[in-house]
Amino acid sequence: MSSTAQQSDEWGSLELVSAPLIEAGELVTVHLRYIAGTAGLAPGGTVSITTTSDSDWAPPQLADPAADGFLKAAPPPDCAVSVHTPDHKSIVVTLQSGKLQSGDAIDIVLGDRSGGGLGLRAQTFYEPRRYFHCEVDPTGSGKHGTARSAVLQIAGGNADSLSAIAPSDIEVGSSFALLLKAEDRWGNPAEQYRGTVTVSAPGLILPDGNDLEFDEDDAGVRRIDDAVFTEAGATRIDLEDAANGLTASSNQIQIARELPALKLYWGDPHSGQIFDASKIGDYFRYAKEVSALDFAGYQRNDSAHSTDDYHHQQSEEKVFHEPGRFVPLPGFEWSGNLAAGGHHNVYFGRFDLPMKRWNGAERLGRPDETDLPHVRDLHNYYRGTDTVITPHVGGQHADLQFHDPSLEPAVEVTSTHGSFEWILRESIERGYEMGFVGGNDCHTGRPGDDRPGHQERRYSKGGLTGVYADELTLKGILNAIKAKRVYATTGARIRAMVTVDGHFIGEKFSCGNSCEIKVSVEGTAPLERIEVYRGLELLHTEHLTGPPTGSRIRVLWNGASRMSSYSGISWDGHIDAGTGEFGDVSPVRFDSPRSGFERTGKSQLAVEGWACGYPSGVVADLTGKSGAAISPDTEITVVLNSRLVIGETFGRHGEVGPRKMALARGDSVRISATLGQLANRPATIDMGHLNRGVTLELAPEAATDRAEFTVTDDDVRPGVNPYWVKVVQQDMEMAWISPIFADYLG
Repeated sequence: MSSTAQQSDEWGSLELVSAPLIEAGELVTVHLRYIAGTAGLAPGGTVSITTTSDSDWAPPQLADPAADGFLKAAPPPDCAVSVHTPDHKSIVVTLQSGKLQSGDAIDIVLGDRSGGGLGLRAQTFYEPRRYFHCEVDPTGSGKHGTARSAVLQIAGGNADSLSAIAPSDIEVGSSFALLLKAEDRWGNPAEQYRGTVTVSAPGLILPDGNDLEFDEDDAGVRRIDDAVFTEAGATRIDLEDAANGLTASSNQIQIARELPALKLYWGDPHSGQIFDASKIGDYFRYAKEVSALDFAGYQRNDSAHSTDDYHHQQSEEKVFHEPGRFVPLPGFEWSGNLAAGGHHNVYFGRFDLPMKRWNGAERLGRPDETDLPHVRDLHNYYRGTDTVITPHVGGQHADLQFHDPSLEPAVEVTSTHGSFEWILRESIERGYEMGFVGGNDCHTGRPGDDRPGHQERRYSKGGLTGVYADELTLKGILNAIKAKRVYATTGARIRAMVTVDGHFIGEKFSCGNSCEIKVSVEGTAPLERIEVYRGLELLHTEHLTGPPTGSRIRVLWNGASRMSSYSGISWDGHIDAGTGEFGDVSPVRFDSPRSGFERTGKSQLAVEGWACGYPSGVVADLTGKSGAAISPDTEITVVLNSRLVIGETFGRHGEVGPRKMALARGDSVRISATLGQLANRPATIDMGHLNRGVTLELAPEAATDRAEFTVTDDDVRPGVNPYWVKVVQQDMEMAWISPIFADYLG
């Protein structure tokens, strides 16, 4: 008998009694059974069950068997147990009396329904293998071993929407890959989707025709490798499943007779926080085949990444490396605490380079792995190499007082943690010449396409980085990042181009006292506004919406709690329509499922919002009583309370132990205005810090998803002038375009 089998026989096994497959985000029952091994279980002995990686399962409750989420632990009749749930992914069962012999069992039921509850809410992201690991301490002495694990599959749900992704730059007559996806309400591939999708665009030819039937083999995702455009121009690809009432449009595409020297590629340079290294291949497969990314980095925290796991990562990077189609960015996340400079992503220009840790060479690594205890040591070690480093916010935010311009061409400004324009502005205020990138920093294995779900520490969809590169290779992508030919988005593939006096994004040039800034944007939704900045000064706002109707309002709340990691805000309150009544109501960027609204009467809405660094809210149509025309004298009142994330109640990043967010009561606001008053100007409250504020206004109407304009600056300041652009769509998806640096000697 093998040593593994002997060990399993001694410590027992954890088995899955209930169905092996469940649906993401649904109320489910997961029935686990611990079967004792030859070591048995004596009074004081413990069985500890943990899941792998971060998740957003609802925390089980122990108080009410008739309520949802009840956790039941049932030992043999002559035994008694106690149960402890340290967090949403850990269960500790302690035997209080009796004794378990080999073969005896304890049933652990998550979402027990026997008392009347409807189950436990499952995690919202699909996962082919969710492991339940089991550690057993037979006597409570501290000597423990590992039992056999149970494994569960989480699948996507019913199709809620469609999406289409195509390359941003396509050559007429040349084949390209088009990816179609049916998504459930959480953004997962809807694996059970069976429908016919009609694909259309001017001049588009698909090898199997334009009506595509999804079957079991597709699992919700269809890749078409030999699509062709016969006509040049700018367009989108439209999708329609008429039978199921689903429609969608792709990202904006430029079809040219000849491809430009610099092509726009999309990637997620910062993601890959997966506990189980065996899933790294799944991670890159998702990036390549589901998110349709051009490049992706697996950036695991060095403080949680063993050398063996890192070697597995390196192997998978080479497996999925396919120049011209997909490029993994080799590297890791240097995870210093704030005193050491905070977290930084490290990217290598070659594969198979060793990790140099913040700490933990002895704990997680090998003797030849050097600890670099401060970000200055990180800079000193890699200076003069082809390494690229990007500071970011997440885990521990980077301290920008430590900066090496030879290594750090860009700063990450958006991720699943939120949007952090403050770090962009800090880089400019310090006089740094840095570009802007976005990523996911996700723990769910969905690079390029992550959603926050119900996670306590995540508030936003993941971001993306647009890169203008001459070729889709590791060298081409990293050279483009070094040259700052990059920009960050909140996840939407917004196409943007900015030049200053003919100079491209990221360039630095000598100028006179006048500069001409040309801006071209193609959005994925109607555009709200485009802001042009010189440093921290707003030079111009291009407003791109149509005039409001006078009977439609929009309420937006915005901001972050602090200049740090984990800095979301929870908003709750109500909107009162006075003598009016609410018609259609729709959300504006409710990334978190904890955000929502509820009609509490014909004239009142209860609202709740969880976000960080970006506007969200509701748009609502108004009528008079019984559908009559609304009066301009109708008064609208908004009352909102905020709770601010102030830290973690216990546990620290990089240390073993659970972490939970601490919230403190923040500002409360009340805004009242008539529709007639709102026709003159919005009603706003500026809370004075990190863009925190609330706006009540007449909702602007959609007008265009494209813009092209020129701004002339006739007052260029002596020194380096960073000209950068911010794009805001009506769905509150955003993009931050890296600066062009105009140096005026004065």
